[in-house]
Amino acid sequence: LTLAVAQLWLVFQEAGEVDFAEIAQRAVRALGDEQAPTDLALALDYRIRHLLVDEFQDTSPAQVRLIAGLTRGWQEGDGRSLFLVGDPMQSIYRFRKADVGLFLKVRDQGIGDLQPTRLRLFRNNRSAPHLVDWVNQAFPAIFPPADDPLYGAVAYTAAVPTRPAETAAGAFFHPLFPAPEADGDRCEARCLLDLITAARRHRPDGSIAV
Repeated sequence: LTLAVAQLWLVFQEAGEVDFAEIAQRAVRALGDEQAPTDLALALDYRIRHLLVDEFQDTSPAQVRLIAGLTRGWQEGDGRSLFLVGDPMQSIYRFRKADVGLFLKVRDQGIGDLQPTRLRLFRNNRSAPHLVDWVNQAFPAIFPPADDPLYGAVAYTAAVPTRPAETAAGAFFHPLFPAPEADGDRCEARCLLDLITAARRHRPDGSIAV
């Protein structure tokens, strides 16, 4: 690994650029640690009053260490605030070392010396009620029964629809069984085109996403 790191640095120097992981690691190192904070860490401690992090369910260990470093020494009631927002059910699992288990740990145990207040949103303002109800019925059996930070397991949390009901809205299955000698891709494309055509007849002014 030592040789691999050295070789990687040669590649970085030749290219004049670094990758995403290197940027994250250098940001963490630039802050120092609790016993020896850097001048940069002390300067940022005076400048940063509020820190807002979106899509927190897709954070990596390095990113969590960076947040902990930026908020090191913060105390409840000192006028500074940390706001983290995310939905663990939307985690994209391991992309750039993202670990949804970190979301669960911070939610339950806090980060650094901070213990954020947990607020759970359950209103669905996007989808039609029939679709929300179908998802609420189907997904509890698909998701794990309970949260488990170690394995990155996230239990399903039901939502409450807020939009008015819409005619013909919901989830529908369209099974396709082409004959063995048929071109399966063409049959699927034809079926999809027929569904889109029918949908446009019912909702000529509506948009269709595929």
